Amino acid sequence: MSNCPWLPPLVIYESHLGWPYYENKLYEIFCRDFKESFPSFYDLRVNVRHHPIEFGKEEAFFHFTCQDYSNNNDRIPDFRRCERISWIRKFIENYNCNESCEICEGIKLWEKPYKNTFRVHLLFEKERYMVVVEKRESYYLLITAFYIEREHTLQKKLKEYNQYKDSKRRLL
Repeated sequence: MSNCPWLPPLVIYESHLGWPYYENKLYEIFCRDFKESFPSFYDLRVNVRHHPIEFGKEEAFFHFTCQDYSNNNDRIPDFRRCERISWIRKFIENYNCNESCEICEGIKLWEKPYKNTFRVHLLFEKERYMVVVEKRESYYLLITAFYIEREHTLQKKLKEYNQYKDSKRRLL
């Protein structure tokens, strides 16, 4: 793990405490970071999807903690996502850390069109972690956050970033 001062420790699953305990601990972090207070990105509030509510928890919570999210009841925990749930808000709040960081290259940020809006991708290459937010009229919507397991997926994301960066350079 990197030495970034703003990056919280992983929230590790302890099997002797059981899944319900761990899930409740993760949900407490989710509530603290996205229900009791809200991060901001480019001076706009970042919201999460609250509906539908399933098993007493918001859809977004399951999206940030389960693998291959599909709207069914067979949710399989993704422990890499779970361990990093406290990273999501920190990524959003520290998106510009590369302007002052001497420890690493910071977060790579790029936009991609999506339907009639833009999605902003925040990638911390060293940690292989990505957060995606979508621009709305007066706020951002947190879309997803995940650990990048496969090397080819990381390379694909880096290619997107480099293409975006090159296209911005050509416009200047």
